[in-house]
Amino acid sequence: MAKKLSPVEAEKLRKIMADPVTWAKSFLISNNAATKKYGPWIARDYQEEMLRDPSTRKVYRCGRRTGKSEVMVVEGLHKAFTHKGFRILYVTPYENQVNLLFMRMKELVHDSPLLKNEVVKMKNSPYTIEFKNGSVIMGFTTGASSGSGAASVRGQRADWLFLDEIDYMGTEDYSTVAMIAGERSDIGMTCSSTPTGARRTFYSMCTDPAWGYSQHFHPSTHNPNWCQEMEDQFRAQLTPSQYEHEILAEFGTEESGVFPKDKVDAARNFEYYAYTQLTDLQVRNLDGQPLPHMLLYDDNNPAPSNPFRCCGVDFDQFQAGSSIVVLDFDTNLKKFKVIKRIEVPRAEYSLDNAVNWIIRINNIYNPSWIFCDRGYGDYQIERLHIYGDEHPLSGLKNKVIGYQFKENLDIIDPITREHKKEPLKQFMVSQLTLSFERDRIALSPFDETLHKQLIDYSVDHIGADGKPVYTSVNEHFVDALGLAHLAFV
Repeated sequence: MAKKLSPVEAEKLRKIMADPVTWAKSFLISNNAATKKYGPWIARDYQEEMLRDPSTRKVYRCGRRTGKSEVMVVEGLHKAFTHKGFRILYVTPYENQVNLLFMRMKELVHDSPLLKNEVVKMKNSPYTIEFKNGSVIMGFTTGASSGSGAASVRGQRADWLFLDEIDYMGTEDYSTVAMIAGERSDIGMTCSSTPTGARRTFYSMCTDPAWGYSQHFHPSTHNPNWCQEMEDQFRAQLTPSQYEHEILAEFGTEESGVFPKDKVDAARNFEYYAYTQLTDLQVRNLDGQPLPHMLLYDDNNPAPSNPFRCCGVDFDQFQAGSSIVVLDFDTNLKKFKVIKRIEVPRAEYSLDNAVNWIIRINNIYNPSWIFCDRGYGDYQIERLHIYGDEHPLSGLKNKVIGYQFKENLDIIDPITREHKKEPLKQFMVSQLTLSFERDRIALSPFDETLHKQLIDYSVDHIGADGKPVYTSVNEHFVDALGLAHLAFV
């Protein structure tokens, strides 16, 4: 039989239960990552402010590694534990995100005896945690990339809603979820995200007082573990715009394309040169200006040797033929300079034709590496390796490297020093963007095709893994340039 509390004890317990920060410290046990020991869950100073904010409309604008999702987990557990028959919904754009939230909740339940004693059921399909007091926590995804408008959430009832990574949700997704809160004025909503730079729902929540949200703004630098070494590493690893969004939690300048247009335009002004004969129109447009420096090389006039030269090849059997870009690192300019762009037209034997072109490009430019897309390129890569065996002086046996855009690269995390898997395509595009933003790319002002593809290159949608999926229309020379640049990275 439970001991009856004295009035003093009952009042003390009431105060603990009313304050989520004190409740978490009293009821939750967590493994401290720094000490590797179990102890009471302790909120950081800014997490205390977030948890104690009594507003029914809250928005957390936070950089990575600030613990915003941790706050939402603790906040939800506190509400379920201290309210009878309370129904809580967690909504995220993708499955992996809601899975991580419920994994963390289960960890806290498992490690916290007082909390574990109040839980009667936990399951993953659907994500559900049920309490003895009748409260329920459930998790859903909006399926942001499917454009379904959060169909799985329709018809649900809630007393509090948690929307994590809301900037990755579509406008219709938010509208559907928000309708649940329209049932009563006391239904609360806590939303959080790291800014993507888009001017959508999350931006309005944070900047327009008419939306009625209490904003908590915390860049990654508020993390008490933040140090100069972390800052230097992130600045080196991320592009300036990525650092602005991911670390500083700023919305920054809205950009529709992946590569900053002003930097792509500037790249055409570093050197006055061309690598194909000018068209009649281009000659007329010179209007008295001198001819550009012409980089015209062929079998009888090979390019000057440069050990800092790489080639990128994007194969496409069905649509655009094969796209080839030759990239130098110009030691005088201190920039990566495109010195040739070739489109191998579709033909009856287009795959063999592309192989012959690469052999020819290798003879003329002698790149140190030739990075190829394996998507449609397994046959070509095999043929090039066979040619390299038969003609050892060509070097093609070793210099031709194939990659699948969907494969992962092994990258070292700048904070934990642990190896992590990074999707090749996203890493390739990120590194190329970084070089543009640092003014390290030189383009010919006479290559309109490459310039237009770079300007038009955009994010088509966010994939189920939370990573950007890029446009697949008129992008082959961008991929070829990215592969050539990746060879340097």
